[in-house]
Amino acid sequence: MPSQRPPAGETPSADDAAPPDDGPSRRQRVGQYVAFAAVCAYAAVQFVGADPRPWGIAAGWAAATAVGLGPVAWFARDRLPPDRLETLTRVAFGAGILALSVGLGVALAFEIPFFPYGPGFLAGAAFGATAVLIVERVIVPERLRGTAA
Repeated sequence: MPSQRPPAGETPSADDAAPPDDGPSRRQRVGQYVAFAAVCAYAAVQFVGADPRPWGIAAGWAAATAVGLGPVAWFARDRLPPDRLETLTRVAFGAGILALSVGLGVALAFEIPFFPYGPGFLAGAAFGATAVLIVERVIVPERLRGTAA
């Protein structure tokens, strides 16, 4: 039976070894990257389609997102256990969806022109989040990423 240990002197085969638990599965990570790429592509299409292009708003949101999101993400990943981090990520995502819905409702209720600001916000937030991911993978030392044991 596969669940039994091999007798003394025999080594278990590679099939008997438990897979290493290195966090989210590869399929889950690929799904996250595909979803993030889709948001970035949507932001790029909206930004290119805007006339005039909101360069100032996009640059401001990119800087604000990178400066605000980067340290918070690195601190949370380094200080929180994985199960708690997953819970807080879901709560933050839900709060973001709620805030976006309320913001859109307020813009529609008070007739605030949302279109000139939307593509700049979306492109800036996508660019800032991408910058945080790239900086974390390329520049931030391994010991500050929270991956060192």
